[in-house]
Amino acid sequence: MSQPDFLYELFEDFMDDPANQDFSMDNGLVCRWMTGQAKISPKISAYYSKPSNQEKLAHTIHQNLLPLMSDCNMAIQDIYTLFIQDDSISDAKKKNLTPLYKPASSRLLFLAKLISFGMERQFIKRDTKNQKLIAGDALSPIVLDYIMDSEVPKPCRHFIGRDKELEELYTMLEENRHVFLCGIAGIGKSELTKAYAKHYKKHYTNILYVEYTGDLHQDITDMDFIDDLPESTEQERFQRHNRFLRSLKSDTLLIIDNFNVTATQDSFLSVVLKYRCQILFTTRSKLDEYCTLPLKEIEDMNALFQLTSVFYSEADTYRATVEKIIETVHSHTFAVELAAKLLENGISTPDQLLTRLQVEKASFHNEDKIKIIKDGQSSKATYYSHIHTLFSLYTLSLEQQDIMCNMCFLPSTGISARMFAKWLELPTLNAINDLIETGFVQTTTRRTISLHPMIQEITLSETKPSVTRCHILLDSLQKICLMHGMEADYYKKLFQTIGNIIELIEKDDIPKYLLFLENAFPYMDNYNYHKGMNGIIQELTGLLKTKNIGTDSDRALLLDFQATIYLMTANLPQAKTHFKRAFKIYEKIWADELEMIEAKYQEIQELYPQIGFCIGKNLSGLLTK
Repeated sequence: MSQPDFLYELFEDFMDDPANQDFSMDNGLVCRWMTGQAKISPKISAYYSKPSNQEKLAHTIHQNLLPLMSDCNMAIQDIYTLFIQDDSISDAKKKNLTPLYKPASSRLLFLAKLISFGMERQFIKRDTKNQKLIAGDALSPIVLDYIMDSEVPKPCRHFIGRDKELEELYTMLEENRHVFLCGIAGIGKSELTKAYAKHYKKHYTNILYVEYTGDLHQDITDMDFIDDLPESTEQERFQRHNRFLRSLKSDTLLIIDNFNVTATQDSFLSVVLKYRCQILFTTRSKLDEYCTLPLKEIEDMNALFQLTSVFYSEADTYRATVEKIIETVHSHTFAVELAAKLLENGISTPDQLLTRLQVEKASFHNEDKIKIIKDGQSSKATYYSHIHTLFSLYTLSLEQQDIMCNMCFLPSTGISARMFAKWLELPTLNAINDLIETGFVQTTTRRTISLHPMIQEITLSETKPSVTRCHILLDSLQKICLMHGMEADYYKKLFQTIGNIIELIEKDDIPKYLLFLENAFPYMDNYNYHKGMNGIIQELTGLLKTKNIGTDSDRALLLDFQATIYLMTANLPQAKTHFKRAFKIYEKIWADELEMIEAKYQEIQELYPQIGFCIGKNLSGLLTK
């Protein structure tokens, strides 16, 4: 399993504690813990410093980890030997823990206490100054411990029916170096890519994975390299990352998932295509000018029936009808999965579902052709309609509808289910778990959740998320952004969510929405998140062009934000100009406020002369400034 998955299993009790709802196992951070680049979170070590939680850890190891090990007794024995032979551990500590190892009944408690002790020891950062990435002239260096967040997600456990495509993809990459795997949403592009990475892992020195977020330049900047410095500017980080990626050879595979734009919509594509490594894109867009592999429906009915059987326990009993359902939804992988889950939940019988889908298919007999929609992406009217029908057959509670509505804003990479529940002030995860069972909400073993792209499109049109309807989510995000002294490990996910809100939400409460944006900007500034800051400035500029929208304070803040961006890019003349314009507006606003403050001061001075003197002394300094 992956490193974050392993830590989720090991620290299950910590992760399930309600007090740690906002804790996320960020992949880059976990890699730093594992490679000795960062001390494990104090929250985790503090939790397991309590004897009662050490006992829980021992039980969790027994339940979650021992079944995965071929010889757990030898593993514990090796750990004990390392412990005894470590000269840096005091004799007193060895004397304290050794008695627990002797009886077999307490060995897991010994291991739990040893893990806790290890986390609390003085941290000495692993020296990487002299670390060299060594490779021959024809090979790339191994970058597993150099690029922290590039691990390819595991394919789903039920991946089937694509052996031919796997071989074809390998041949095309060997011959062309850059391949675009294209097809409609839900056909299985991302899963095929993950399966390819797993199947051909030994053919590559490195396989790197990037989830496209709408800006290739930004995605490369945001990659987490081990020697990135906190004080580095975005431009410096980009230059270093881009230079390194350019040096990789054809024995490295770079996967860019969900590149759902055209070549003209992301001008940096031409730069990335000059890299010497192999690059595999998944895309819904039509990019015929490049080497493409169109992904079609799975033709093998037995494979699709096997997929259905995974989710629908009575599939064999109703095999004939189930196969007709598969044919009716055009063997669309995601539609087949949704139909199977709907049948398993007992919401509809196989015959009822088949009839409903056939009626719908008849009304679309003239639409069964690939269409190009406005953004250059391919879609089939019938596929979308099938998913919409399956979606409508579920009777979702109001709570579940609200959850789906708010989930439209989550990044495609997903976020922690518990963190999202906290944002929505949900008392339990029950409603989210129910949605996972329906298939509408996707989840991984890392306990992250997201919406499938097709479900997101349907949910947006059905629920119409607005500032008013999603006010709990906006309030929660705003509270986080106001806590400037507290760092959020998940800040990228937070800012991506805010970016999606800007793009997708209906602005039916402008004052509330403006305040949300104005509080998010300074928090993004703390992390030098330029993409989000520019997005907020662009949104505020568009809104405040209208005279009856916003106040003088809003316009002054916008000028302030613009000046901040100019400062970051060392454009001092423009920064100065915008600060001056902002200050003129502030002076006008403060004129009335100062009169009120001075009147209040006179009142205090008359009632409490000594206090009035102190306030007056501070006030005079404030007024001078």
